[in-house]
Parts: sequence; C-alpha cells; structure tokens
Amino acid sequence: MSRNNRRACGKIDKLQSDIKDTVDQMLVSGQTYREIVSYLADNGEQISQAAVSRYAQRFLANAQQLRIAQENFRMILTETERYPELDPAEAILRMASQKVFDAISKLDEGQFDDVSADDLLRQATALARAVTYKRKTDTDVKSDKQIALEENQSLLYDTIKKNNPRLYNELMNEINKLKQQAKEAQNG
Repeated sequence: MSRNNRRACGKIDKLQSDIKDTVDQMLVSGQTYREIVSYLADNGEQISQAAVSRYAQRFLANAQQLRIAQENFRMILTETERYPELDPAEAILRMASQKVFDAISKLDEGQFDDVSADDLLRQATALARAVTYKRKTDTDVKSDKQIALEENQSLLYDTIKKNNPRLYNELMNEINKLKQQAKEAQNG
C-alpha cells in the first residue's frame, strides 16, 4: 500500500480528547508549535515539534475545507432564499457534479494510475443515482400534489353540481372552451 493511501493517525490523534481539543484550539488561535509541545510536555506527553507540525498541516487543511464547505452551503442557502423556485438539493447536486468534473479535468494522465477504475465508476454511479433519486422524488411529490388537487377539484365540482346545477354547467362549458383554445394554440 502506498503512503498516500494510508490513513494518517499520528500521536496527537491518539491523545485524550480533552488534551487533543486543547491542541486543536491552540492551533486555531495561532499558538506556535513550540508552545504546543510545551503544553503537551506539561501534561505528560512527549511529542516532537515535527509531529505537531504534521498534525497541524492535516488539521488546518481539514479546518479550511470545512470553512469552504460552510461558505458554499451559505451561498446555496442565500441563492435559494433569493430564488425560491431553486431547489437546494438540486443546487447541491449541481455543485457536487461541477466539483467532480473540475477535479477530473485537473488530473494529469499519470494521476489516473493512482485511482482505480472501479472507484471512479462507483463514485460516478453514486452521483448519477443521487440525481435520479432527486428527480424521482420531485416527480412523486408533483404526482401527490396533482392527485390531491384533482380530488379537491372533484369534490368542489360535485358540491357545485349538487347545490347549483346551472353554475356547474356554465363552469364546465367555460373549462371545455378554454381547453379547446389551448389545444388549438398548441397545434396551430
């Protein structure tokens, strides 16, 4: 197994959670590696400055990725508030698809050697399934709304027909006339 495929789990990752949390806070607040090593030594942990540096690189990279993800999510929410017809799930799927295509386009040919075809296909399939599931869910919701609308419409028509047959006939004539006009406009 190559070094890039191994999961990083250094000495700091194995520390007690309260000490590790303090180290994380020290990194976020800009403490030096020497100060962190000193803090760890005061708490009975002998860890080198190089180990702190390696952990800090991973931790800060993850923190940066989290900030970017939060900002992207905030932008999606802002856009969905500005455009209520925009579905947040659709926006997220589009953004994920764009990120995948961007990442693939930036890869050199040699980098494809490190990625198995099975993994790439599995991830592409998962993305396609997410899009398909979203569309199916949207269709199901529309179908449910359509069924509810038709049931309410039928109940309304039955009530009008029973209580005011003349109004019902006028309403049906007008609806049929509008349907005919729409059909002619579509054909013509």
